[in-house]
Amino acid sequence: MRGCPVGVTPYTEDSGCVIAASYEAKQQGVKIARVSEAKMICPTIKIVEARPALYMVYHKEIKRAIEHFTPYFKACSVDEFEIRLTPRDQSREAAEKLAGNIKRYIKESVGDYLRCSIGIGPSYFLAKLAGERKKPDGLTTLQLKYLKNFYSKIKLTDIPGINIKMEANLKILGINSPTDLYNFNLPDLTRTLKHWGRLWYFRLRGFEVDEMIIKNKTIGHSHVLPPEHRTKLGAEAVLTKLIHKAGYRIRKEGYQAGGVYVCIGFMGVSTFHQGKVFSPFCDDRTFYENAASILKNCPWRGRPINVAVSAFNLSKLGGDQISIFAEIEKRKAIARALDAINDEFGADTIYPASEYLAKESAPDRIPFGQPRYDIKHG
Repeated sequence: MRGCPVGVTPYTEDSGCVIAASYEAKQQGVKIARVSEAKMICPTIKIVEARPALYMVYHKEIKRAIEHFTPYFKACSVDEFEIRLTPRDQSREAAEKLAGNIKRYIKESVGDYLRCSIGIGPSYFLAKLAGERKKPDGLTTLQLKYLKNFYSKIKLTDIPGINIKMEANLKILGINSPTDLYNFNLPDLTRTLKHWGRLWYFRLRGFEVDEMIIKNKTIGHSHVLPPEHRTKLGAEAVLTKLIHKAGYRIRKEGYQAGGVYVCIGFMGVSTFHQGKVFSPFCDDRTFYENAASILKNCPWRGRPINVAVSAFNLSKLGGDQISIFAEIEKRKAIARALDAINDEFGADTIYPASEYLAKESAPDRIPFGQPRYDIKHG
């Protein structure tokens, strides 16, 4: 498929969503859209089902390639890394040499058709902004003394974190370009945009304000139902699978949840969505029971077309605190045992019978964080 327009989707039917497009597809106007829309825009597009396990293999290989040159890096996602330059690599010449070596080594050791773009800057934010400028195989260095010139050549939506909606809000304030945003003084920016105004002011000037741990506010999953599951029974089965996927993430990240939100969209009918606060939990059975109590209020009018579930009011577990209720400890032990089996032998090696109808639905995506994958690669 090299050189061909390609769209990647978790669900290949026309109602699925293209979550990634090749550069050839992007050149023809294909972005994140429904499969049916992508085919209208680009009739020759090849629709491919996502393969998260394979992506993780390449993620690990790229990680090894970077480790060949430096240990001072972290993975931001499956396809993005941040590298902290040591003092000896902080000159422009040394940094560009390191970047060139990494690009070459990835091509030689990971894949001859695998391209990467690298940005070099005085902060992570500016390095990322520079890296976005020359895709798919660029190398861009952004220095503080050239910031104003750099901003004059890009659009507001070229800045990570500024989408079309935020661009419209900024224009109401008279900010029509990155240069306008850069020139806005701190008091006015803080007064109009509050905390975000302060962040943008310092980000655009190269201060490191993004090197912090971002705590999850919610953990959840959603899925567009395939035609065969657009029934109450099918929707409930898929919802059960989503609950177990979210429950796994809650435990792996060391959280307990204090609330559940459920959403079911119906064809031609208003969407049902409701959230409710519960006693803290981290096991799948309690998660399911809480969701089921919310579903009792769902009128089930029409055919369900998508489902979503999430846990909120997350808090870190303070060690392995033992509950005075034996049933709660039993549920936690069962959940941990299932996690251990699936970690050892692959996701969904063992699963609840209530999930059986949806076993092939809601495949793993590529999340930011620690995902589950079927393929093991030592």
